[in-house]
This record gives sequence, C-alpha cells and structure tokens, in this order.
Amino acid sequence: MSNMSFVSFRELRTSTSKINDLLTNDGKIVVTSNGKPKAIMIQVSENDFEETITTLNQLKLAKAINNIRAAAQNSGASEMTLDEINAEISASRKERKVLTIKGAVND
Repeated sequence: MSNMSFVSFRELRTSTSKINDLLTNDGKIVVTSNGKPKAIMIQVSENDFEETITTLNQLKLAKAINNIRAAAQNSGASEMTLDEINAEISASRKERKVLTIKGAVND
C-alpha cells in the first residue's frame, strides 16, 4: 500500500485542511476507527465524478459476486448439477406459493 495515508475519524473532524492536503497529494486516504480501516476517500474531479461512482459500483458488485462464489464453493453448492438447481428452485416456489396462499408472504 504505497503512497497511502491513514487518518482517524477524529483527525477527519479536527484537521480538515491537513486531510485536504493529503488527499490532494496522495489521491487516496484510508480512514480508520480504533486503528482499523473503515473507509477509503479518493480524490475526484467534477469531470470524472460520475465515472468514478460507476467504477466503484462495479467493484462493489464484483466483490459481492466473489463472496457469493466463495460461499458456494465452501458449502458445496458450486458442485450442484443443473437438475439439482432446478429442483431447489421448484421446491422454493412451491413453498412460497403455500405461504402466499396462507397470507404469510406479502408481495
């Protein structure tokens, strides 16, 4: 993690000028709470703000997909056949239909 500054939430509140300088010079800051990373601040410009948000959303989605894949791998679900997957879907739909009829599920 070269060229990355770490600041606490307390510093963020009390040293805004210093934080602004660090962000301008380094381009990114890790914000910590009790010494543990909690957030990342990155420098953006008016010209690339929308693109930056889109990129961050794509990264968040990719991370979620990787977590889902890892969970499937750990649980063995990644080894299911298409027939087994379809059977699970069918059973879930039947259960939902029964619950909906009983008024337990609100759509």
